[in-house]
Amino acid sequence: MPQCYHAGSATSTVKKKASTMLDKMKQLFDLRQDQCEFPVIDAAIRSGVRIGGTNMWVLIFAILIASVGLNVNSTAVIIGAMLISPLMRPILGIGYGAAISDHRLIRTAARSLAIFAVLSIVTSTLYFLASPLEHAQSELLARTTPTLWDVLIAFFGGCAGIIAQTRRDESTVIPGAAIATALMPPLCTAGYGLATLHWDYFLGASYLFLINAFFIALSTYVFVKLMGFPEHEEADKRLQRRAHFAIALAVLALAIPSGFLAYRLVQDQVFLAASKQVLLELDKQPGAILLTKDVSVPLRRVAVTIGGEPLAASVQDRLSHDLHKSGFLNAKLVVRHVGNEKIDLASLRDQLRRDLYDSTVEQLEDRATKLDAMALRLAKLEEAKVQQGRIIAETMAQYPTITQVSVTAGASAVKAGPGVEPVTLVVVESSPALPEEELERIRAGLKIRLDGANVRLVQLTPPAPVNAKRARRG
Repeated sequence: MPQCYHAGSATSTVKKKASTMLDKMKQLFDLRQDQCEFPVIDAAIRSGVRIGGTNMWVLIFAILIASVGLNVNSTAVIIGAMLISPLMRPILGIGYGAAISDHRLIRTAARSLAIFAVLSIVTSTLYFLASPLEHAQSELLARTTPTLWDVLIAFFGGCAGIIAQTRRDESTVIPGAAIATALMPPLCTAGYGLATLHWDYFLGASYLFLINAFFIALSTYVFVKLMGFPEHEEADKRLQRRAHFAIALAVLALAIPSGFLAYRLVQDQVFLAASKQVLLELDKQPGAILLTKDVSVPLRRVAVTIGGEPLAASVQDRLSHDLHKSGFLNAKLVVRHVGNEKIDLASLRDQLRRDLYDSTVEQLEDRATKLDAMALRLAKLEEAKVQQGRIIAETMAQYPTITQVSVTAGASAVKAGPGVEPVTLVVVESSPALPEEELERIRAGLKIRLDGANVRLVQLTPPAPVNAKRARRG
């Protein structure tokens, strides 16, 4: 008999499967699984907002550490300062207070943050006034021009921070979020701007700190709302609407300028890429020697000095057109030829020095990379040798009948197999020979000892003693 097909039952089955899959996805991303109780979270956030003697001293030491790191251009030192900085807690308190409409908590957290910020700027200013190192390093300059990416980093870092704050188990997320959002270095950079009277550094770094603080608080506000925290008992609907309007205005006021700065940064990078391509084309011209090159990003100008045969006008027009085609209609390509006009010897000498310096730096970096790789390889070999010695000592101690143990790292391949695989070969001699059960126990122990590595255990039979009489007859 022909089987009947019921479209309704098939559709119902598909809907059930889709519903089950959707439920599993919701359960997978459900934040309530390991979330603390509301009173515990509330108490933890409020305790982090308060200013105490410990927080003040820790903040001062963190500021000094970060200032030293920026002064000597040490990324590791700056990261250490961000790990111990208490600046993240008041910002989380502001966002949390706004989400539950606790205006007293907002004022307390904002007051704590303001005190922390002022103390940070004053301390870093005093440090940079006393420091003999006045040159601005790359780590410091990186905190003077905030962009839209800093907005995104601050927002996502704040999301991770508030989620970690609401979990039962302690997590490394909050320190990681503090490192990613970089609250401490902008304040130290603002102090450097005050100490050296670089007002553009001071304003740029202050703007970066303001962006980080606001968008961390905003992400905290959003996730506290999403997680359904209860409103404060004194919540006022009218004040809530005003707060939402103020938040929207602040988002626009902070995000739009950073978006413009991000656009400028992208344009600068595109111009540098187009200029590099033009310089490569000039370097390939037959008979011409590229003597000097000067790329001015703010002026959108590429100036070169060429020796040998002069550059054809058609080639110069084509390269200028390539710059314009990249979107820089005002970009200029200035070509100077040694045979047509007097060469600027000082500029040529400086360019040669820069090229020599860049080449030397690249060679040193390449050599340092190779040395680091060799040192790492030697360290691994030394570690493997120590581990092999331990395996030999442990095996002989556990099995007194074993007279010799050899451990070596090698490679193994099967004729029809996938290829060569690493293997650890262990050879034992025992008198009398160990039974297969003991060998299997040794194999299992070696796999655990070597973290599941491919282990081959081989037992050699010791040579039989030669009969003295047979030896004489022979």
